[in-house]
Amino acid sequence: MAIEDFRALLGIDPSRVHLNNAGLAPMTRPAQHAIEAMSALMVTDAFHAVERMIDLYETARASFGALVGVPADHVAMTQTCASAISQVAFGLDLRPGDEILRWDQEYPSNAYPWHAAANRVGARVTVVPSEPDLSLSMEKLLARITPATRVITVSWVQYQTGSMTDLPRISRACRDRDIWLVVDGIQGLGVIPFDMTQMGVDALCGGTHKWLCGPFGHGFLALAPGRIEALTPVLQGAITYGTPDDAVELTRSPRPDARRFEPGSPLLLGAVGGAASIDALREIGIDRIHEEALRLARALSTQLRDLGCRVLGDPEKRSGSPILTFVPDEPVPVAAEKLRAASVGFGIRGGGIRLAPHAFNTDEEITRVIRALSHR
Repeated sequence: MAIEDFRALLGIDPSRVHLNNAGLAPMTRPAQHAIEAMSALMVTDAFHAVERMIDLYETARASFGALVGVPADHVAMTQTCASAISQVAFGLDLRPGDEILRWDQEYPSNAYPWHAAANRVGARVTVVPSEPDLSLSMEKLLARITPATRVITVSWVQYQTGSMTDLPRISRACRDRDIWLVVDGIQGLGVIPFDMTQMGVDALCGGTHKWLCGPFGHGFLALAPGRIEALTPVLQGAITYGTPDDAVELTRSPRPDARRFEPGSPLLLGAVGGAASIDALREIGIDRIHEEALRLARALSTQLRDLGCRVLGDPEKRSGSPILTFVPDEPVPVAAEKLRAASVGFGIRGGGIRLAPHAFNTDEEITRVIRALSHR
């Protein structure tokens, strides 16, 4: 599938410009069709289609694993990305005095669970400051590692400006000290290639409603080899220990695969919808999607600067994220109202306006943004 075919996978209203893909992207038609097909099985066949529905669910699990480079058995479906983060934070055997490191600009869902988990056992969270422009200093983070550090939890791509954590560099430091590297990947998966083994990540948390162009309200957790059984399931149910047909055996241990984190009825609709979008994006090629999204982001960045806007962070890096946040040469509410009037989707982040072009966006839409902001 060609990159030009991406937009055809979406039912976009041409009167609207979707540039808040770091918030909520349009869902693909393949996702819609997969959800409708699963729903139809529930309506027409119900119990008689259980085996078929579970087969589709397990096929979906394999698609999530292929996206991030792990076997299907290392992937658990969760309600949201925040649910996956919470499972890791509360499932780890944290002890009094253990230390957790995080960036100061983490999205709340990658902050609150860690502070709550630490408070429960007498551990502590150390918050590492960003640079003034919200870029990230790996040296500063690495310098804060101590003998007590048990976990480093970071977003791969920061939601405010698209600043990226150098995961392989952090991973090397973690590996030498048996520190868990837990990553919120939701702001990069689907628009930047990712491989858990190459990145050296222990636990990866994600969701489908942003760059993966999947359903709103579905998440997942992927775990590296050797890390599954190190986590205690937070939510408990029949599937945690086996199947719905197994009798209760209080001496039974949780399952050895990632299904131990799925306590009850499977998240069928979100899983098949998310997998359908993942399959479509992987057919196009995540590397090609990344290249096109970055091209649009760079064009947008250049034209915003020509307008006198200040772009935060460093959007020019080839390996970077297409997220960019700019501070206009007029009050942010004034610029925001201009974008709303032009039916442009955006976010308010980092003291400015966040725009996040995906590979389905067009040069004409970039021009439309600049034209709207130029109007005085």
